[in-house]
Amino acid sequence: MAAITATAPYAARDRDLRNRALVRGWLYFVVLVLFALVLVGGATRLTGSGLSITEWKPIHGVIPPLNDAEWQEEFQRYQQIPQYAELNDGMS
Repeated sequence: MAAITATAPYAARDRDLRNRALVRGWLYFVVLVLFALVLVGGATRLTGSGLSITEWKPIHGVIPPLNDAEWQEEFQRYQQIPQYAELNDGMS
């Protein structure tokens, strides 16, 4: 019985070290992903290669225009943004 109780603190310490290593690995992964997101976002911003969003509707703007009239209305909004004038002037 003395041998079992003598190894209990070592088992708890090993479990604690393993948990710390898992948390450390998780935090390194999160920092790496965050760094990658910042780099990709910065590159997108600097190169001007982002999407042409004419009106930001994060909840109800998920569904695209479903008929010709809605597409024409969205295209008229797109013609008002600077990207259309600089890159796609005359697109129909």
